[in-house]
Amino acid sequence: MNSIVNTQNASNASNASNASNASNASNASNASNAPTATGAQPSFRAIGISPTYISVDTDSGAGVMAWPANEWPPVNPVVDAAVGNQYAPLHEIYENFTNPLPAHTINHWSPPNYATAFMGTHGHLVPSPGENAADGHPVVPDAPTGAAFDDELKELVALLEYRNGIMGEATTQASTIDEYFAGILNFNRYTHPVTTRLVAVCLNAATSSVMQFKFHFQRPRPNQVCPALLPPIDPPQHAAYPSGHATQSKLLACLMSAIVGPRSTTAHTAFGTGGSQSRNPYHDMAERIARNREVLGLHYRSDSMAGQRLAEEIFTRMQADADFAAELTLAQAEW
Repeated sequence: MNSIVNTQNASNASNASNASNASNASNASNASNAPTATGAQPSFRAIGISPTYISVDTDSGAGVMAWPANEWPPVNPVVDAAVGNQYAPLHEIYENFTNPLPAHTINHWSPPNYATAFMGTHGHLVPSPGENAADGHPVVPDAPTGAAFDDELKELVALLEYRNGIMGEATTQASTIDEYFAGILNFNRYTHPVTTRLVAVCLNAATSSVMQFKFHFQRPRPNQVCPALLPPIDPPQHAAYPSGHATQSKLLACLMSAIVGPRSTTAHTAFGTGGSQSRNPYHDMAERIARNREVLGLHYRSDSMAGQRLAEEIFTRMQADADFAAELTLAQAEW
């Protein structure tokens, strides 16, 4: 009996250590697996090993196993292991844990992690400084200087009076661009998994590319040149040109328009003119997100325009990629 108790105690100590290690690993990965409107919590859930209660025999002083913890999954029912005088390990009691091995599929990946894996093998989709776009001109031209630059600063000062009206929206958009697009046509990881994966891929691609251009141009933020702008939120700690929000939102607009197809654009009669006007809610949202960053004093108008041009080039490259095109076809079928 003592040998069994000792063996079980050793097993408990090991289990406690393993549980701690698993917890630490889980904490380390929580940042990348955090839920968003388009993402979700990981699909696996850990179940802890309950400790065995050991009582002490007052006559002999020996430990007596009075209550083998019966919360699943302990070693319960108690069975002998195939080898040795000890309790059977979990995989011998519940054979379906390892026979057959569980399959890990693409559906178990969070959208951000899938995007990281996808872009790791598709770096050719990300333009770099010095490259030309499909039209033969630089993907991102040089930023305005001289009088054109002065005019941009004057415009930002004129936009100060509009801040109160857009503050709530603009500050929310600072970190949740994807949710604004998901709100136009409700979708998430569970209702439209491929669409959600491609949203994450586009956000990843836009960030990877725009940071290269920002580092290349090193354009100062508007408030560095004109402190009177006093942005109401802390400017991001990188250069201004091109705008990352403009790049991301425009790329998502291109993606969603391609997924939904002709239904994404509708023709209307322009108010007071009788003329026809086409509206696309995704591109309207992209322009709104970019403009809000200008109202906050975080970007010049040319930052937004350069980001939008960069996004269009990224999407042109994506559509020409066989792997992305295959995913895009699957996403279109979801709608």
